Amino acid sequence: PNVGKSTLMNAILNRRIAKVGDEPAITKQQQRHQINDHMILIDTPGMMWPKIGYDLDGFFLAASNNIGPNAYDEIETALELADVIKLRYPESISKKYKLETPFPEDEFFLDDIARQRGFVLKKGKPNLEKAAISFINDYRQGLLGRISLETPASREKMIELIKIQCICH
Repeated sequence: PNVGKSTLMNAILNRRIAKVGDEPAITKQQQRHQINDHMILIDTPGMMWPKIGYDLDGFFLAASNNIGPNAYDEIETALELADVIKLRYPESISKKYKLETPFPEDEFFLDDIARQRGFVLKKGKPNLEKAAISFINDYRQGLLGRISLETPASREKMIELIKIQCICH
């Protein structure tokens, strides 16, 4: 899902045939275009597995804009994303948000972003949801730098930790 199939089709055909956008589920139905007598180009809607096996995979998909916004919680996703980036790319957090290590944990991280950006509700309470959306968008737009949420080593470690947690429960 959301990997640029329609954009590629438009580029190959050198015209705008397929509707595109920076969000999931723009393509609603399959489209077929004859390139020549021997080639047909087919654009299809993105497909997701009905169940995501690991919670962290769901957070990564949501943060990367591969799941529609109605299917996830922005604050929870932003906090999971922040934990990964703080661990693997601390300089990105320091540079973008002018925060020093040790970084604020949990909602306090979003609290700092909300206050920096003026996302404040009545009585001075920080708007954590708006801060979460802003943080996720900073990641999506590349404003935090070049970041890989997953590597073969991190994937192996995550699965091993989940196995350990399952044994303990």
